[in-house]
Amino acid sequence: MSRFFTFLFFLILTFNLYTQEEGIPTKNNLGVEELVKNVFIKGNCRNVSNITAIGSETISIGQFENGGDIIDINDGIILSTGDIDLAEGPNHSSDASFAFNITSEDADLNVLATSTLFDATGIEFDFIPLDNRVTFRYVFASEEYCEFVGSTFNDVFGFFVSGPGINGTFDNNAINVAKLALTNEDVSINNVNHLSNENFYIDNVTNLDAENCMITSSPAAEDLIEYDGYTVALTASFQVIPCQTYHIRLIIGDVGDANLDSAVFLETNSFDLGEGVNVQAEVPGTDEPIAYESCVDGQFVFTRNDPSSLNEDYTITYSINPESEAINGIDFVEIPLSVTIPAGETSVVLPITILEDNILEGPEKLKLDIMYNCDCIDPSNSELIIDEATDFSVNLEPINVCPDQLFSITPEIIGGIAPYDFLWETGANTEVLETSITTPTQMTVEVIDFCGISSTGIIDLTIQEIPAGFLMGTYDLCEISESGIPVQLEGFPPWNISYSINDVEQLPIENIQTNPFYLSAPLEGTYELTAFEDAYCEGIVEGAAEVISSFVIDTNVIQPSCVNSSNGSVEIIQLDAVAPFSFGWDIETEDDYLLEDLIAGTYTLTLIDGDGCSYERAYELTPISEDLKSCIPIYVPNIFSPNKDGVNDTFSIFFEEGSGVASIISLQIFSRWGELVFEQSNFIPINGATEWKGEFKGKPLDMDIYVYQILIALEDGETLLVDGDVMLLR
Repeated sequence: MSRFFTFLFFLILTFNLYTQEEGIPTKNNLGVEELVKNVFIKGNCRNVSNITAIGSETISIGQFENGGDIIDINDGIILSTGDIDLAEGPNHSSDASFAFNITSEDADLNVLATSTLFDATGIEFDFIPLDNRVTFRYVFASEEYCEFVGSTFNDVFGFFVSGPGINGTFDNNAINVAKLALTNEDVSINNVNHLSNENFYIDNVTNLDAENCMITSSPAAEDLIEYDGYTVALTASFQVIPCQTYHIRLIIGDVGDANLDSAVFLETNSFDLGEGVNVQAEVPGTDEPIAYESCVDGQFVFTRNDPSSLNEDYTITYSINPESEAINGIDFVEIPLSVTIPAGETSVVLPITILEDNILEGPEKLKLDIMYNCDCIDPSNSELIIDEATDFSVNLEPINVCPDQLFSITPEIIGGIAPYDFLWETGANTEVLETSITTPTQMTVEVIDFCGISSTGIIDLTIQEIPAGFLMGTYDLCEISESGIPVQLEGFPPWNISYSINDVEQLPIENIQTNPFYLSAPLEGTYELTAFEDAYCEGIVEGAAEVISSFVIDTNVIQPSCVNSSNGSVEIIQLDAVAPFSFGWDIETEDDYLLEDLIAGTYTLTLIDGDGCSYERAYELTPISEDLKSCIPIYVPNIFSPNKDGVNDTFSIFFEEGSGVASIISLQIFSRWGELVFEQSNFIPINGATEWKGEFKGKPLDMDIYVYQILIALEDGETLLVDGDVMLLR
């Protein structure tokens, strides 16, 4: 059968039998400008311009998705010699085509083509790299595989790059970067196939094509992609000069005739223009970029922002910022104005050797600039400070301490160069000293800074009595509602206290400056100090205070039975207060003496007595059961006998009225081997509603145990999954 009639036969087969399955979906809703800038380019820098489509932008150029498990590229741009929709698969045709049948003249592809060029398609644009190497990933696929390997019907493609430093054999001295890395051969049907460089080739041919090629049919993704063969994911890589302008043409075309499509898949965000370098001023051994004369030198660290580009040396040219006060060759040993990060390395260090001039000049700046000729990158700069090492002092304010109690001392260092070494007279070498004493004394510490300069500090330590905090007395809730309960505090401010109300620990109160301190008392009960400390010592606590109210209330509280139940209540049995009084709740109710139909929550009673005093009492209702499943009144049988005797013939589920169930989202029943034998969705469980007769596909099932899963929608918007098993008897 000739190539032409083969094409006609399978073209008819394609358009009649081609079905959409889960493969590589495509779309062409973006123009080439968006495809290049927002899909293809990696990173924040999009130094691209003059973006132009070659061929049919609406049919042959677009996006693809879902390719990760098929071609090892999940999504990106697709360029086709025909219709990009043919990529989706399945491979129902060995010769799928969408032919424009347009003869093409392309100065680059014509060099590679073995015959007349048709339907050339692609994208070209200018770009400005930030690094000395540009890379991107791609896959080439074709319907020409495998029967036209070695023939003149050999579709071609190429990635043609031109610009500074490039001297190739294609138009405008361009080079083709679609190459095999090890052999430097062009990636093409003749060079990558089932006979040549087969480790780069993935076979997806149909049985008919396999017979024609005399190979065994073993398609890798017959149901997922149309093309009869394709390459593994390859990487195009080429060297450039940072911040110079280059041009690239990504183009593919049919050869010999317009039949049998080929395509190139370009990976999203893989066109890597580089991220330039980062420059960081450092002083080894310190946290700040400050170098000191006669003490420590500084350095600048240049780091590749893209550590994946390590194949070549990377030379960085920089300048000394005019704002720098430090002078090259006078304040520091003269430095060159360029550095090179060697191949295989991610960074290089430029040492800054400080020169001692014995002049107190104060801090001087040294700033380096790297100028990028790229709109999206600001000039990077880093700043090193050069200063003189000077004497410093250690300040230790006198403190009071309690005998045999641990306390801490932290020196205040004024000046000097961190980090510091500490040596206390106790032998400790930590910055903060923790110790205890029994008599008044002095404590000495020697501090040595980074440059070896030493200073000594002395602290006076005075013994004080252990302070106490007092809380006592009985108080009327109404009378202290604004003022609070007085707490007497000994010792020195600031004070910290911890306390409880009715044995329930409250949040601590810290940094108290006044004595006495008035503690807020919003509730009746016992108030007790649990801990106390002044500025220096841990104190002792004494006493407790009682807060009472002048009204009496007796209530009966019934907790709701479940988390979603509204059967809780609060009933006032007795209420005595100074007349005339009024009271009410924080919710609307028909009877203030009886709150019914309550869900879990807090309900607050407010009372104002005849003296104008206001009281509040809160009632916390908590569900007796927290198990949502047990709270839904559901009945699911554990056995039924579909023997048509009129008794227990169907499997049905039941809910009580007012159960809180809105609907059944799904009911699924499975065999013991996991096969779904019955399913019902989106129904209201009224009077059983479910009618499973123990059948599957109209046939009675054997006696066995079956597993059910019920997904329930509750009226409060939540969902509940109930599962279990049922015995089917015959």
